[in-house]
This record gives sequence, C-alpha cells and structure tokens, in this order.
Amino acid sequence: MVFYGRKRYVDILDCYLQQNLASNGGYFDEVWFMAHTKDEDDVAWVEDLVARTPGYKLVGKGKCEGEKYKCMWTYAVEDNTIYVKIDDDIIYIHPDAIPQLVHTRINLPHPYAVSSNLVNSPVTGMEQYHYGAIHPFLPDPSDKPTFHAAETWRVSEKKKYPRDELVEDYNLMDITVPYRGHPWLLISDDHYDLLKTPMGKYDQDRGSDPIAFGAAWKSWGIGAQQQYSLLYNLEQNRMDRYFFGRNVRYPENALGPNASAVVLTDGKGPGGEQVEQLPIADDDEQDITADIPRRIGRPFVIDTRSVVGHFSFFTQHDGITKSDLLDRWRAFANEAVCAPTNLKKPWDLMCKDFRIDGGLGR
Repeated sequence: MVFYGRKRYVDILDCYLQQNLASNGGYFDEVWFMAHTKDEDDVAWVEDLVARTPGYKLVGKGKCEGEKYKCMWTYAVEDNTIYVKIDDDIIYIHPDAIPQLVHTRINLPHPYAVSSNLVNSPVTGMEQYHYGAIHPFLPDPSDKPTFHAAETWRVSEKKKYPRDELVEDYNLMDITVPYRGHPWLLISDDHYDLLKTPMGKYDQDRGSDPIAFGAAWKSWGIGAQQQYSLLYNLEQNRMDRYFFGRNVRYPENALGPNASAVVLTDGKGPGGEQVEQLPIADDDEQDITADIPRRIGRPFVIDTRSVVGHFSFFTQHDGITKSDLLDRWRAFANEAVCAPTNLKKPWDLMCKDFRIDGGLGR
C-alpha cells in the first residue's frame, strides 16, 4: 500500500517496488497505489504507471482523494493478508528489508505492527547515531556551485569539507541553504567530528520537546545528514552499522513519525484482527504507532534489520529539496535497482543537449 501523492518521489520508488514484486522473485503479490492527491498531473502519471505495470493497482480513486489517511485503511480488510504500508517519499529499500519485515511479522504475531529501521526518523535516527551509522557531514560552505555537474551517488567523489570553514556555533534549526542543488561534504572519518554536525549538536542538547516532534523531526539538516550517511554506508558496503540488536519496542513517548514503512495484517493472518481496530484515526501514524498499541496492549516494534530510507518530513522539505539528495538517490537506483528498460531521468529542466560523460542526459 503506497500512500501516493507525488510522482517525483514515486518514480524512484517504482524501481524498488518492481524489484519486490512476487513476479520478480519478491514478496509483493500486488502493489496498491492508494489515491490521495487531487493534482491532475500526479494522478495522470500514476494511472499511466499502473496501466503499463503488471501487479500495480490504483485503489481508492473517487473516494480517498483529499481525505484523511484513515480512508486508505478501509481497504486493508482481507483475511490471511499481510499489508505493507509505504510512504510515497521512500527513496531507498534495502534488498532484505521487505523479506525481513514479512518474516518478523510471521514469527512475532504478538506485536500490533512492525516497522522498518527508518533512515531520517527522529527515533531510529538517534539510535543509528549512537551505534556508528552516522557520519560527520555538513553542507558545502560555498555560496555557489564549485563542482562539475555529475550523475553520481557516491559521496567520496567530492572533496572533504574544508576544516578552515568549520563553524563551532550555529543554530541547527536554521541551517543556511548555500545554493540549490548543493551537496553535503564529509568532514572526516573521525567520529569525534560528529560533535560539529547537526546530529552531534542535537545529541548534546535535545531540548524539552518529545523526541518524535523535536529537532530531529523539524531540522532539514538532521534529515540530510542521516541520508548522506546512508549513501556513505552503501558505498563502503557497511550496512551492518544499522543492525544494532534485537527488535526494538517503540518508546511510548515517541509518538507518530516512524510509520513510513510498516507491516500489519488482518483476519486470520499473523498478528490478526486488524479489522477490529477500524476505523483508523485521522492521524493514522499516531494511531498505529502509539494509541492502538497502548489500547490493546500489543507493542509497535521496529525491525532493525529492515533498513529503509525516507526523504523528508514536511517540516524538512524546504531545505532538503535544495540539496542534491534526490539526484543521488535516482543515480543509486539507476545503478543498483532499476531494470535497464526502466532507468530514471530528472524531472527538472536542463539546458538543451545537456549530458554528463557516462550519464543519461535527457
């Protein structure tokens, strides 16, 4: 169940969804795009995608557009069925993530729901920080582009952050965007330098807000640092840095934002009787991660072996969209995930005949 609204992100997600279809050796019998947007261009795009992709369906059209997310859950009612809910701005899914979620769901029927280990999440992000998965990145200190255009995802192909440009004192909630399309640069491989980064500063002073709605949820810098760290871990083939122990029970005070990739069941399936919890509340993430588990006495847990990348909360959107992250995730998908007949191109306009050496161009 993809909670659909934005083609810009789902165009990348499409490669991961097709990779996970049962017809391609994966675990998804079907992929449902849950209609939510009223934007005509986005609707036309997904209708075309569904029409030409076996295993894809558009669900809820004519009923759920513009409504609360609870409308989409009214379709998750079939017996002996495992439902995997995926937000439309998931931009990375580890090859083992979906199988891991499904097997954990089957083997652990008591939890109400199981979530992936989300990259760019207030709760799992700080766990990743303390277990060594986060690296010291900062935005390019230049006020204009200083690199040749490139279609690459590898962060090591950029120079290190210049130490003479490091600033000790800055507001992590007001990090300046240097220019549109800017990269973040690695300071070093010394984790002591994390103290100079947004996540390091937040760890030293988390404030009084609940973790789910504190700086790690609001700050685009914290979200960006988690994603550049994921790219670096992928480049180093060190995804084991995210595997920090057993399934983690979701803290009661963490509340909603970790339900971007979550698995539930219904009827006689493992976990059972999801239909008894309908209707889901207007704030479906709060209901699934905290309110329902507390009410029925069955926890919401995070499977640390199921790693998924999340692009942006709405609170982070203005900053993250001005980085080069989406281009990097597209480049990674094209190299490692997408079928040769399904390679992705940028949505943004380029100069006529623009082409990178070895790149796709337009």
